[in-house]
Amino acid sequence: MKPNRSKDYGKRESIASGVSREARTPEARRRDRQQDKEFIRAMNEFTAKAGLLSDDPFFGGI
Repeated sequence: MKPNRSKDYGKRESIASGVSREARTPEARRRDRQQDKEFIRAMNEFTAKAGLLSDDPFFGGI
């Protein structure tokens, strides 16, 4: 193992904006959840039409 590796790897105490999860308002969390759901729905629709998202010839796709 690398000596400079952090001891708390795998733990996320903050999100991309730098605000801790506990400090986020319920409205902000709801909005983020809704955006995630919309993204997943859009990607599911796209993959249903286009097939797998892979450039590997074994799987085909893109």
